Amino acid sequence: MDQEVPADASSLIYLAKAEAFELAGRIARPILVPPSVWREAVVSGQEVGAPEVPRILAAEREGLLQRVQLAESEIRLAGTIATRHRLGSGESEVLAITPLGGWAIVDEGRATRVARSRGVVPISTVFLSVLGYTSGDLDVDEAREFLDRTASAVGLRADALLALERQLRRTK
Repeated sequence: MDQEVPADASSLIYLAKAEAFELAGRIARPILVPPSVWREAVVSGQEVGAPEVPRILAAEREGLLQRVQLAESEIRLAGTIATRHRLGSGESEVLAITPLGGWAIVDEGRATRVARSRGVVPISTVFLSVLGYTSGDLDVDEAREFLDRTASAVGLRADALLALERQLRRTK
């Protein structure tokens, strides 16, 4: 697939915990990181000594993540989204920079619903494994490894994990 996809802070943290940036980068490259997402995942993470921060910084150095600035119109749109839908600034910025029909990696339920209402395709961090497999960017073993790592990092319930594993088996 190899397209730019914005991601929220939770997704970056999950990918870092799962040590899965390289696999994610084969599906979406680069992952776009707006300012509020960077502040939440990296700056605030550094303040509390979060162990994921060095992995996020390494992913940026390797070109797997790309920080982006918002245009004035995107800043206004993000503010409107945040206020109207009671979303955090990171999720709002992600949705403001995602084009109609584009994908956004978001894991929070409200952000997922708002994305759909705005014509954006919300992708959860764990579902990236299925997309990677169906697009041919990952083979079945890599997709399963990615799924296992991210499911563990996210704390995915067993029934949801089984459903995703079934999806991997049915796909292709």
